[in-house]
Amino acid sequence: MSSANPQLAQGMRQSMVMGASMQLFLRALQATQAELSQMATQALNSNPALEEIEAPASEDDSLPPPDYEASERHASMMEALPQQTTLSAHLEEQVMQSALPRVLEQDALALIARLDTHGFFVEPPETLGIPSARLRKALQVLQDLEPAGVGASDLRESLLLQLRREGEEKSLAYRIVAECWDDLARHRFPQVARTLGVNEEAISLAVHRISRLNPDPGSSFSAVEQPIGAPDVIVLRRGRDLSVNLTGEMVPNLALSAQYREMLAEQGDKAELRRYLSQCFREGRELIRAIEKRQETILAVARAIVERQRDFFLRGPSCMLPLRMEEIAEATQMHTSTVSRAVNGKYLRCDYGVYELRTFFTAALPTTSGESHTSVTVRAQIRALIDAENPASPLSDAALEKLLAQRGISVARRTIAKYRDQLRILPASLRKIR
Repeated sequence: MSSANPQLAQGMRQSMVMGASMQLFLRALQATQAELSQMATQALNSNPALEEIEAPASEDDSLPPPDYEASERHASMMEALPQQTTLSAHLEEQVMQSALPRVLEQDALALIARLDTHGFFVEPPETLGIPSARLRKALQVLQDLEPAGVGASDLRESLLLQLRREGEEKSLAYRIVAECWDDLARHRFPQVARTLGVNEEAISLAVHRISRLNPDPGSSFSAVEQPIGAPDVIVLRRGRDLSVNLTGEMVPNLALSAQYREMLAEQGDKAELRRYLSQCFREGRELIRAIEKRQETILAVARAIVERQRDFFLRGPSCMLPLRMEEIAEATQMHTSTVSRAVNGKYLRCDYGVYELRTFFTAALPTTSGESHTSVTVRAQIRALIDAENPASPLSDAALEKLLAQRGISVARRTIAKYRDQLRILPASLRKIR
């Protein structure tokens, strides 16, 4: 029997190693600074060729391109690293492994990028600008992923998705959520029974079934929350000039040990020890390069965001412009999922506070004035209107809707209520000073 083609075998090995190296980079990229520090600590404890050194006084932004090398023991190193992941990364991985047509894959990834840490849409998916037929297919893909209930606009839709997943579309529990949501939320069970024409005992059993559903599909995943005192990026303004830099406050500064390098050079006659040390150096070098590329990627994405949101950083939140993640992906020549990992759980500090990088991606809301508005700018206007209201006669959500419409901003009353809740502002009836 003839032996396998050695060139083919070598190419397959390199391909598998490249894939493992890319996985290490993606894991480092999606990690928060605290999670990255944990990764480094585990590597330092298990790899004698690694050491932590003081960060240099000034950091050179022009990092060399990563040169991913072979690493026969990479699999064991990967297993030693933390396995906790974010909801968005979990969903993206399922999409990437589904062998979908490219357009459908991109649409599904765009929808995932608009989910919050609970699995609900931050903005209506229709605002993405995806044609309706494509949007329906992408939503179907997203809502078929695990965990059940993601890809909903609110809790009610999430519960319906979960019941549908279990084949309970004709159940009483489904009817209660679909037809009697307000009464259910207010525990008006006799009214639910009258509306649906069933006895209260059946309603009680159905409500118990509903209570067993998951109100927070993203709860089992890392929320990637991070103390706002340790942002990844800082934006400094000098006049109309903006500079964007990494803080690196919690990012480990790893290096290869000079002591073990000397030991490696001296062990030429001890093949097993030399092989072990060589593998340690390869793995250490690979982790160092993954962290370098992580930093390089976050900085490139942050600079592209700041360039497109320049008015926000010069004039404040009311000047945030609509921005799609695909625009940054195109500008940085990265995959949309890479941009998503780079912004999730990464924070930016500027003159107006600390913001998660994904905050700067928001769709344009419908207007009649021809100007572009985002949820951030609308929230800022709601805040300004309420700050200026008469405390004895506070503005209702309906009044806010009319005032915004006068400014050319078309926002539904329930959306105004949602934005007001996000601003932690009470309803008008509770704001009134008597």
